[in-house]
Amino acid sequence: MPKKQKTKFKFICPVFRVEVILALGDMKKIKEFSADYSLHEDSIGECLLITSEDDTPRGFVIWIKDKIDYNSMVHETLHLVKRIFQIKGVPFNSDNDEIIAYYQNYWVRKFWNKMSKFIED
Repeated sequence: MPKKQKTKFKFICPVFRVEVILALGDMKKIKEFSADYSLHEDSIGECLLITSEDDTPRGFVIWIKDKIDYNSMVHETLHLVKRIFQIKGVPFNSDNDEIIAYYQNYWVRKFWNKMSKFIED
């Protein structure tokens, strides 16, 4: 019997010291972070803020329904970058587009490294 592949991955951003969790597939993987979170019926991906008990932002969960949906993952990484910049006080505008592009690419590479392992030959 083949070994079951891991579908939840934790990352710590070395620049902003933010925890980011990539959860793939089953919606239950996102529910453990926020019991009151309600997902849209037709959602294929989400970027969810994780807060501490005192409502301090602690990190994010990126949930992608289809484990190899590259397009949804890229879409959600832009939301992730914007939200990290917001909580860290970094402007998210056209004057800052180079750092936005590089930082989004950082997350795309991290996530795709895990997601691509689900592609069958």
